[in-house]
Amino acid sequence: MPMLRGIPRYMFNKLKTCGVIIAIAFTSFFLISQVSFAQPYACIPTCINDDAKFLIFAAGATLQTINNQNLEVQIRSEENSPTVEIGVFDGDAIQEFIVFEDFTWWDRASNRPTVELLFSLFPDPEGNGQGNGNVVATWSSDGSIGDNMGDPMPDNEWFSRVLPNAPGAQTEDGFYSYRLEVSVLNPDPDPAGEAWNAFKLRTDGIISITAGSAFNYMAARDNFFDLITIYPDYNDSIPECVLPPGQTNELGGFCDPDDPSCCLFNTTYDGNWKFCMIVPEGVNTLDIWDGDLDYGSASADPTPPDFPCNLADGQSVDTDDQNTPIALPPWSVGTDVVTQGISTPTGPPDDLECLATNLRRPSINYNLIGPGGVTYTNTDPSGNLEWELFNISTEPFDPDLYDIQVDNIEGGLWCIEPFGNDIRNLNSLRLPFDMFGLDENGNPVLPTPMPSPMPTPEPIVRDVPTLNVWGMFGFGLITLFVSIYYLKRRRATNTAK
Repeated sequence: MPMLRGIPRYMFNKLKTCGVIIAIAFTSFFLISQVSFAQPYACIPTCINDDAKFLIFAAGATLQTINNQNLEVQIRSEENSPTVEIGVFDGDAIQEFIVFEDFTWWDRASNRPTVELLFSLFPDPEGNGQGNGNVVATWSSDGSIGDNMGDPMPDNEWFSRVLPNAPGAQTEDGFYSYRLEVSVLNPDPDPAGEAWNAFKLRTDGIISITAGSAFNYMAARDNFFDLITIYPDYNDSIPECVLPPGQTNELGGFCDPDDPSCCLFNTTYDGNWKFCMIVPEGVNTLDIWDGDLDYGSASADPTPPDFPCNLADGQSVDTDDQNTPIALPPWSVGTDVVTQGISTPTGPPDDLECLATNLRRPSINYNLIGPGGVTYTNTDPSGNLEWELFNISTEPFDPDLYDIQVDNIEGGLWCIEPFGNDIRNLNSLRLPFDMFGLDENGNPVLPTPMPSPMPTPEPIVRDVPTLNVWGMFGFGLITLFVSIYYLKRRRATNTAK
């Protein structure tokens, strides 16, 4: 038997084969660990399917809104990417179910038509969100028109399209830029009833709501299927969870959602949101417009047995905001907006103690968080159907113009983080800079280069495409086939010898 320094040749060949396989495996693991675990999508408002957080278009007298503008979105795809993927989650707007098989998640249409949406994609070679050239693609929520005619967007699932990057969308810097306009396809002036279409957006590039574009957001819940999605432990047959029929309490017949033993304690919706923007250096005043946040609280009338929910409890009370201009903001004209002032808790208020399934304590506030974690809190945001201005400024303090005087507004990442946001409280925001989407972990996905200094923690920054799960699967298959081929070849060689 041939020997190689005391080792039989067949053993040497097997050792060499094992070494090659091990080397391939380690190389695969190294490459995958370097690029494949990055999140593949940026989403607005989130990438999580069951967290109830949505962008909203709404209509109807019983669901008044103070922003009916089209939604302006900017999408950026990197220079070395041949395609761009764009997705819409729960783009459908199916009528409320009549029988079990017709149920729908997240949307509503009561005594009026559904709110159908049109998504129009334009090239934006200037990269400023103003592109209005030849349309690249259009999609409709109901599949009535556009490139998905006959193929309506699904319920509670992602509708995704992968498009070749259009040469007409390439900017001077080499990346591809698009403007996505979302509008109501079937506007109906009839004020009867109420309806909304709740949806999310995503891309495998960078996505942002264009600076100055007001947008609506809401934690959506309409029917039983939404309820058991938001509350996985919900069980209406347990007295500790829901009182028997005919009985009620000050929480609408439910247990206290802040009690760990309550079936509503475990929830996919925590009442917290995040909207992030890049503020350049040299800004003297940072203006945040919040609308219809319904700040205020109400409790059930303590008189049993009905506990009517009509008692303004005085714990959270809207005030007349001193620095908000009297004139209505131009983007709200023609809506249900009211002049800013003192809003009583109607509509209902955000902190409605007698509806436990919607309640998120406290009444809605939000933090404005800048680089290094510097935080300014708006403890008295807008009330019902009004817009309010919240700002910080380096200018000499004047309460008629500014909320908070600061020494410096540092350039970098700034985030607006509402908390205590009740379910079914439809809210609006208007930010002075592009508002960027989040990855699956809730981190903002930002373009490069970034202004300095960077905030802490550092956000996800994408400048090259990454392998996703399918990339990992394909790479693993290639590794397996190469290994099998090498083994068979070595076996055939040994047999011939």
